Amino acid sequence: MKLTRPLTREQLPAWWAERDTLFAETRADLSAVERIDSVGLALLVQWSQALAARDQRLALCSPPDSFYPLADLYGVSSLFELPETDSRSQHGSE
Repeated sequence: MKLTRPLTREQLPAWWAERDTLFAETRADLSAVERIDSVGLALLVQWSQALAARDQRLALCSPPDSFYPLADLYGVSSLFELPETDSRSQHGSE
């Protein structure tokens, strides 16, 4: 599923309203997401946990630069399938 709005506190009500549709998907294309904050990361974590309850994993494609430092800070990178070719997923952002 391609996400096109920021994953931020301001957008949370709209994302939450779509959670049943979102949480059914195992792939999130974030290439059009320009911003993600801690609230947006929390939404991705909940999505990942919903899938984990069904023995599935959330694959994130093209996360924005702001994803990596947040995921590293909160220690949640392992909850997601991340692009292997993206060096930022190795040790955080530069």
